[in-house]
Parts: sequence; structure tokens; C-alpha cells
Amino acid sequence: MLLEHEDTFQDNKKSWKKPRSSKFIPSGEDIITEGKCLCGQYIRARLRRAGFLNRKVTQRLRTMLDTPATFSTREIFPALNAMGEELERMHPRIYSNVSRQLSRAAFGELQCADTAPFLLHAAAKELFKNEINWGKIISMFAIAGGLAVDIVRQGHYEYLHRLIDGTGDVIEEDLLPWLRDNGSFYGLLDHIRPAVPEQSFLNWFTLCVAIIFVLYVITYTIKTIGSSVYSFLV
Repeated sequence: MLLEHEDTFQDNKKSWKKPRSSKFIPSGEDIITEGKCLCGQYIRARLRRAGFLNRKVTQRLRTMLDTPATFSTREIFPALNAMGEELERMHPRIYSNVSRQLSRAAFGELQCADTAPFLLHAAAKELFKNEINWGKIISMFAIAGGLAVDIVRQGHYEYLHRLIDGTGDVIEEDLLPWLRDNGSFYGLLDHIRPAVPEQSFLNWFTLCVAIIFVLYVITYTIKTIGSSVYSFLV
């Protein structure tokens, strides 16, 4: 059931654009670091939405989010978080109690620090086996957020670090070539707000002439209709 909605945000072929050539594509190591940083921020936002962001969690996440990424996540994260939150809102049963859905353990109990990243890795293998797109990547972050809620609910605060590391492992093993070809995580911004080509002077001139012509036609039509009505009344 968890993976039935991985294509909710399928790529729109008409609006899809290649990454802007002006954007520098970071190295593989930088992409992984950036992904882990985004995951940590997403987990913090997901725990806040679920009401589980307490002092212990904040302290754990603060140490994990101190590592700088090559690109600033201040631009990327709001888009990622907004789309992930929308996915959670549309399918609340899919992205909650994730460990119970993926694990055979009683009540989805996370028995060790490696359980959550193992479950995330298994879900990602299924998610990306046929195709990779931004919708599925956002779904992966939403799954990680759901697992983070399960970790904190069960009181295993020390497991959060391994979950973020596990997200980095998924990026390295399954997503790195695709992310390189699509502008790293910065490409998400190109996907949701494609660059608009600049209008040339000729385009603007042609548009102005067209507008003036339309106004002339409308004015002439109104005058003609007005004269006909006046003649009829006289």
C-alpha cells in the first residue's frame, strides 16, 4: 500500500526543462551531503507537523545539520518540504505508521539503529526500480519523514542519525547518476518553476503592434455600430 502512490507527482513532459546551464553541478560527494542535509531538515519539519519536535530531537538534529552543503538548502528546502507536505496531506495513511507497513515486527517495532535505514532502502529499491523522477524522490523523503516519526514515537532518538545516513546511502546507490544529469537537488527548482526565456525586442515590438491593431479594430467596430444605431434612431 505504501508504494501505490509513488507517481503522484509524475514529471510533466510539457513543462520539463533541462537544468539551467548557469548552475554548477556539484560532485557526487557534495550531492550526497546536500541530500542528507535536506533529509535532516525534512525530518525536523515532519516531526514538527506531527507534534514530536522536542528538545531531545532538536539537539540530535542540530549536530547532524551542522555539516554545510555545496548549495544553500535555503532555496531548495521550502519547495521540497511543501511538495512533501502536500503528498502527506493527500495520502495520510501511506506516510504514517510507515515502519508498521514495511516491517514484519510486532507493531512495527524498530529493533536496532539499522532497522529504519534498511526499511527505507527496501522501499527505495521498489520505488526507483522502473523509473526515477522528482515525484518519487519527494516520496522517498516523505517515507523517511514517516520513519522518523516512528523512531521518536518509540523513543529511539539515537536512531535518527542512522536514518539520515541511510538516505545518503540510497542517494549514492540509486540516485546519483540521475541527479547529476538533472542538476542535482537544485534541479527540483528548475522542475517546478521552469526558466522563462527572455523576450527579444522584436517579440515585444510585434506584441505591441498586435495590441494596437486589435484596439484599432475594436474602436472602429464600436464607431461603426454607434453610427448605425444613430442613423436608425434618426
